[in-house]
Amino acid sequence: MTTDTGADLLRRAGALLDLERFEQAAEVYVRYLAEEPGNAWAWGDLARCKVRTGDREGALAAADAAVAADPQCDYAWRMRAFVLPLLGRLDEAVEASRNAVRLGPEEANNHSMLARSLVIAADHEGAFQAALKAVELRPDDAGLHFNLAHPAHRTGRHDIREKALLECLRLDPQNADARAQLAELRDEAGRIKLPELAGEYTAALGTRPDAHYIELKLNELVLRLLRRTRWFALLCLVIAAQAGRVFPTGDAPTALPVPLGIRLWALALMALAWTLGAWFLAYRKLPRGARSAVWSLLRRYWPARLPLAHALWGTVCAVALVLVPWTDRGDAQVLAVVGAVPVVIPMWFGNAWRREEKHRREKAHAPKKA
Repeated sequence: MTTDTGADLLRRAGALLDLERFEQAAEVYVRYLAEEPGNAWAWGDLARCKVRTGDREGALAAADAAVAADPQCDYAWRMRAFVLPLLGRLDEAVEASRNAVRLGPEEANNHSMLARSLVIAADHEGAFQAALKAVELRPDDAGLHFNLAHPAHRTGRHDIREKALLECLRLDPQNADARAQLAELRDEAGRIKLPELAGEYTAALGTRPDAHYIELKLNELVLRLLRRTRWFALLCLVIAAQAGRVFPTGDAPTALPVPLGIRLWALALMALAWTLGAWFLAYRKLPRGARSAVWSLLRRYWPARLPLAHALWGTVCAVALVLVPWTDRGDAQVLAVVGAVPVVIPMWFGNAWRREEKHRREKAHAPKKA
């Protein structure tokens, strides 16, 4: 029976760690460290395994043992900085990150860890500078460019954020998060149409199906598309009110009932508005995955049905205005108002809320003056 040497155990543990078999790797590291307790790097790797298995206290104990084994090892301090925020100890995490940078100033990962710690501690300017230094040290690392995008966004450097995301995608075209964030950035700047935006989110979600953040953004986009159907209902109400002589002005004819030909022509215009708007200009341009998201959201999320219900209600009232040969203008006016109120009020309040939310985000992300 052969006995594994310390080198054999270390190689096996490293291989298991590369395969993301963290529990098994942790067991092997524990066996190795029982014989070689002075290996700070092995303690650091054990801390990584403990974090991945959800043992945060055990991870911190391993990171502390790494620092104790070799206080001059930057990797030991880096792993300690990685674990501490998970336990809410932010100030200690920043201090550990700074020690890692001090001991390994040419290691990009140390600066990236400092940026992470400073982001969590809400020092976004410091985080930006640290992330920028990490990119300068290793410009061919897609992950470092992606990490730069967040503090750039938080400090109002949107041009640098976009460049960082583009560079990340150049180096790693399959990075779903970078693709989704780039699409979000262009949406905020008004440089992308909603069907194209849906295509970007769908493609990103196809690359990483378990990305709940991207799924949430796609669902929000679907809600925006559904809210647009209210505009079609409002257009139908305007057509019906005009054709039905509901609110006559100027020299327009006022006689009721309105001739059948005019009412049928108005009905055709309303059908054309819905066909062009909902199908040709929106739904038809959506990728297949986004179309599925529309029906999925309608089935499982009842608030998504409200905009569509408002639009259908307004459209039904508009159809009634032109199909019924009204002889009492007062009744027609009541029906027009009843159809318009559920459409207009949510649109008005929704637009006001979105303007306020946009202003709040811009204020929060604006660079602070020195």
